[in-house]
Amino acid sequence: MERPPKKLAGSMRGYVELWACPHVDVSERQHEIMTKRPSLFAAKADQPAPAGAEQREPVAEIVGTKKPSAKAKARPPSREGKRVLSVYLTPEAWKQLRMLSLNMESSTQSLGEEAINLLFEKHRLNRIA
Repeated sequence: MERPPKKLAGSMRGYVELWACPHVDVSERQHEIMTKRPSLFAAKADQPAPAGAEQREPVAEIVGTKKPSAKAKARPPSREGKRVLSVYLTPEAWKQLRMLSLNMESSTQSLGEEAINLLFEKHRLNRIA
Protein backbone atom coordinates (compact mmCIF):
# COMPACT_ATOMS: atom_id res chain seq x y z
CA MET A 1 0.00 0.00 0.00
CA GLU A 2 1.49 3.27 -1.12
CA ARG A 3 1.35 6.36 1.04
CA PRO A 4 0.08 9.59 -0.47
CA PRO A 5 2.76 12.21 -1.14
CA LYS A 6 3.59 14.36 1.88
CA LYS A 7 2.27 17.92 1.69
CA LEU A 8 4.57 20.83 2.21
CA ALA A 9 4.27 22.71 5.51
CA GLY A 10 3.10 25.82 3.67
CA SER A 11 0.15 24.02 2.13
CA MET A 12 -1.20 22.65 5.43
CA ARG A 13 -3.14 25.88 6.14
CA GLY A 14 -3.55 25.38 9.90
CA TYR A 15 -3.98 21.59 9.94
CA VAL A 16 -1.74 19.52 12.18
CA GLU A 17 0.54 17.15 10.32
CA LEU A 18 -0.35 13.49 10.88
CA TRP A 19 2.39 11.23 12.20
CA ALA A 20 2.62 7.51 12.82
CA CYS A 21 3.36 5.85 16.14
CA PRO A 22 7.06 4.82 16.24
CA HIS A 23 6.09 1.27 17.25
CA VAL A 24 4.01 0.65 14.11
CA ASP A 25 6.96 -0.52 12.03
CA VAL A 26 8.36 -2.90 14.67
CA SER A 27 8.69 -6.30 13.06
CA GLU A 28 6.95 -9.32 14.53
CA ARG A 29 10.34 -10.99 14.97
CA GLN A 30 11.29 -8.51 17.71
CA HIS A 31 8.20 -9.54 19.66
CA GLU A 32 9.24 -13.18 19.41
CA ILE A 33 12.63 -12.48 21.00
CA MET A 34 11.07 -12.06 24.44
CA THR A 35 10.93 -15.36 26.28
CA LYS A 36 8.05 -16.58 28.38
CA ARG A 37 8.68 -16.88 32.11
CA PRO A 38 8.58 -20.44 33.42
CA SER A 39 5.50 -21.46 35.36
CA LEU A 40 5.82 -21.53 39.13
CA PHE A 41 3.77 -24.72 39.17
CA ALA A 42 6.23 -26.40 36.81
CA ALA A 43 9.13 -25.45 39.08
CA LYS A 44 7.34 -26.94 42.07
CA ALA A 45 6.67 -30.19 40.19
CA ASP A 46 10.34 -30.47 39.11
CA GLN A 47 11.67 -30.34 42.69
CA PRO A 48 12.60 -33.73 44.14
CA ALA A 49 10.50 -34.95 47.06
CA PRO A 50 12.20 -34.81 50.46
CA ALA A 51 13.44 -38.07 51.91
CA GLY A 52 10.76 -40.02 53.75
CA ALA A 53 7.89 -38.13 52.09
CA GLU A 54 5.01 -40.15 50.66
CA GLN A 55 4.47 -40.17 46.91
CA ARG A 56 1.28 -38.45 45.72
CA GLU A 57 -1.00 -39.80 43.03
CA PRO A 58 -0.61 -38.12 39.65
CA VAL A 59 -3.06 -35.32 38.93
CA ALA A 60 -4.32 -37.04 35.77
CA GLU A 61 -5.89 -39.80 37.85
CA ILE A 62 -8.00 -37.44 39.96
CA VAL A 63 -9.32 -35.17 37.20
CA GLY A 64 -12.96 -36.12 37.82
CA THR A 65 -13.01 -35.04 41.47
CA LYS A 66 -14.03 -31.54 42.46
CA LYS A 67 -11.73 -29.44 44.57
CA PRO A 68 -13.41 -27.27 47.20
CA SER A 69 -13.04 -23.62 46.35
CA ALA A 70 -10.81 -21.31 48.35
CA LYS A 71 -13.93 -19.51 49.59
CA ALA A 72 -15.29 -22.69 51.20
CA LYS A 73 -11.97 -23.38 52.93
CA ALA A 74 -11.73 -19.85 54.32
CA ARG A 75 -15.08 -20.09 56.14
CA PRO A 76 -14.73 -19.94 59.94
CA PRO A 77 -16.22 -22.80 62.00
CA SER A 78 -18.93 -20.52 63.39
CA ARG A 79 -20.35 -20.12 59.86
CA GLU A 80 -20.22 -23.77 58.80
CA GLY A 81 -23.60 -25.00 57.53
CA LYS A 82 -25.13 -21.51 57.59
CA ARG A 83 -26.49 -19.30 54.79
CA VAL A 84 -26.12 -15.56 54.28
CA LEU A 85 -29.03 -13.12 54.60
CA SER A 86 -28.39 -9.57 53.44
CA VAL A 87 -30.58 -6.69 54.54
CA TYR A 88 -30.34 -3.16 53.18
CA LEU A 89 -30.88 -0.54 55.87
CA THR A 90 -30.95 3.23 55.82
CA PRO A 91 -27.87 4.85 57.36
CA GLU A 92 -29.95 5.93 60.36
CA ALA A 93 -31.26 2.40 60.98
CA TRP A 94 -27.75 0.95 60.58
CA LYS A 95 -26.35 3.46 63.07
CA GLN A 96 -29.13 2.70 65.53
CA LEU A 97 -28.48 -1.05 65.20
CA ARG A 98 -24.74 -0.54 65.79
CA MET A 99 -25.43 1.68 68.83
CA LEU A 100 -27.81 -0.96 70.23
CA SER A 101 -25.19 -3.67 69.75
CA LEU A 102 -22.59 -1.53 71.55
CA ASN A 103 -24.96 -0.68 74.41
CA MET A 104 -25.94 -4.33 74.86
CA GLU A 105 -22.31 -5.45 74.41
CA SER A 106 -23.47 -7.84 71.71
CA SER A 107 -22.80 -8.32 68.01
CA THR A 108 -25.09 -7.31 65.17
CA GLN A 109 -25.07 -11.01 64.22
CA SER A 110 -26.66 -12.01 67.54
CA LEU A 111 -29.14 -9.12 67.31
CA GLY A 112 -30.12 -10.29 63.83
CA GLU A 113 -30.60 -13.85 65.07
CA GLU A 114 -32.73 -12.55 67.94
CA ALA A 115 -34.85 -10.53 65.50
CA ILE A 116 -35.39 -13.58 63.25
CA ASN A 117 -36.37 -15.70 66.26
CA LEU A 118 -38.88 -13.04 67.40
CA LEU A 119 -40.35 -13.02 63.88
CA PHE A 120 -40.67 -16.82 64.00
CA GLU A 121 -42.30 -16.59 67.44
CA LYS A 122 -44.78 -13.98 66.19
CA HIS A 123 -45.88 -16.35 63.43
CA ARG A 124 -45.96 -19.33 65.84
CA LEU A 125 -42.95 -21.08 64.31
CA ASN A 126 -40.02 -22.73 66.06
CA ARG A 127 -37.27 -20.35 67.18
CA ILE A 128 -34.37 -22.00 65.35
CA ALA A 129 -32.19 -19.12 64.14
